[in-house]
Amino acid sequence: MNDTKQIKWFRVAPVGAIPEKEGRRVQYGQHTAALFNLGEEYLAVENQCPHKGGPLADGIVAGKNVFCPLHNWKISLENGCALSGGTGQVKVFPVKVVQNEIYLAFEEAQFQSCEPSGPTSDIQVAKDMGG
Repeated sequence: MNDTKQIKWFRVAPVGAIPEKEGRRVQYGQHTAALFNLGEEYLAVENQCPHKGGPLADGIVAGKNVFCPLHNWKISLENGCALSGGTGQVKVFPVKVVQNEIYLAFEEAQFQSCEPSGPTSDIQVAKDMGG
């Protein structure tokens, strides 16, 4: 018996349909995502700010973040975590591009870790090891 779950991918737009550094609302059933063109990649999160439900697809993109158009909360497009304005999080949708078409796995949206990572934790490990 195969326990591997089959991911359902849905074509949502052709590459280039969303201008660079902008977002668009896309929906499938009860799932509503904000899909963003970051130039070299597309990322998608739930289209409701964790603060007051503002439409993130209408927000301003800066790097890999979006600022909610209602109260300027900064939301990471990589993990869905609020980076400024308060605490909260939105789910992240898997995105892929195949043959100039953008696909989302709407049913696979999930919360990501908001724990900080990067050089700081690596330095601490090196320090603990006598470095």
